[in-house]
Amino acid sequence: MKILRRVGAVAGVVAAVMVLAGCGGDSDGGRGEGKASASPRVSSVPSPSVVAPRDALEDYQQAGYSGCTDAPSCQELMKAELAAAVKVRDAMRAKDPSLYAVPIGLVDEAERRADHYGRDNLGARGNMVAVMQPLQGMASWFGEHPEG
Repeated sequence: MKILRRVGAVAGVVAAVMVLAGCGGDSDGGRGEGKASASPRVSSVPSPSVVAPRDALEDYQQAGYSGCTDAPSCQELMKAELAAAVKVRDAMRAKDPSLYAVPIGLVDEAERRADHYGRDNLGARGNMVAVMQPLQGMASWFGEHPEG
């Protein structure tokens, strides 16, 4: 029951993020064309003090509770959510990479999309939604797989 409430809370946060995804923008319509990210990709090597995947998921969910109201706050939200999602991925890899193959792949896809749009342009219209989609799938996976 507690897990279902968490998944429901994530769905609510995601819905709010989708509504706010129109915030911000830039001269190219939020597509981020021609912009390269100077941010280095976060390492996916698990640290020695990796937490359990569900504990890391709870931290990921907390990262998104603040929401956002404009492009700068949406940018900060996305940076925090991606960083937290990487920690979830590290925890899943450390525990059982084969069991968590699908959600690990979803976090990988979110990072690919973040790199594609430019990690410095995730608060723009559409970019945030594109990156959030696989992260939603990762969070939903836990609700559908109680063994995970």
